[in-house]
Amino acid sequence: MSSAQTEGLRARKKRAARENIAATARRLFAERGFDAVTVAEIAAAADVSEKTVFNHFPTKEDLAFAGREEGLERLVADITERPPDASVLDVFRTLTTTVIDDFVAPGNEDLLAVAKIIRHSRTLQERLTVGWESGAAAITAAIAETTGAADDDLVPRIVARTLWWTHRSIFLVALHGLLAEEDREQLVVRLRITADRAYDQLASGLGEYGRAGAADPERTV
Repeated sequence: MSSAQTEGLRARKKRAARENIAATARRLFAERGFDAVTVAEIAAAADVSEKTVFNHFPTKEDLAFAGREEGLERLVADITERPPDASVLDVFRTLTTTVIDDFVAPGNEDLLAVAKIIRHSRTLQERLTVGWESGAAAITAAIAETTGAADDDLVPRIVARTLWWTHRSIFLVALHGLLAEEDREQLVVRLRITADRAYDQLASGLGEYGRAGAADPERTV
């Protein structure tokens, strides 16, 4: 077996172990609540040692947000590898559309389970806020890199947070709608309209927004 094949096998085993631990943790969190479950219990249920759990997830909170880092890495890659004719706003519009179409529309069970777990844990709610901020920092760096901005240029930071928080706001509306068992078709329509209005407004600029008589991107709901 070649070294490349061996490395591939090791990577697959590592990924499988990580996914097993995360799935086990999600199941226990959903059954008993995040705060009531210990890492030792997760390790026992996943048939691994506590050390193995921490090798994959540095903190207990990371178990609840498994997959977040990979998602952020993909977003950063989409920003840095976007075509020359694509704007950063285009990347975020596509991200939001993908989340609506691929996760909200089909009623993704993992997304709903995580939302329920977070709803009942103040610790996870606070960690989610911290996670969004760390994500904004990574996005800022990607935007600065691809636009050639100087180190002291605040524009990449402002753009990153504006677009990231736009996506975040729509994502949170989606979670609240799913948790409230809102009709999924109606929720998807509402989210798409909201996303289009938000990104269209950002694309056209904020100079006229809020001024009496200024036109708002057309809304149908």
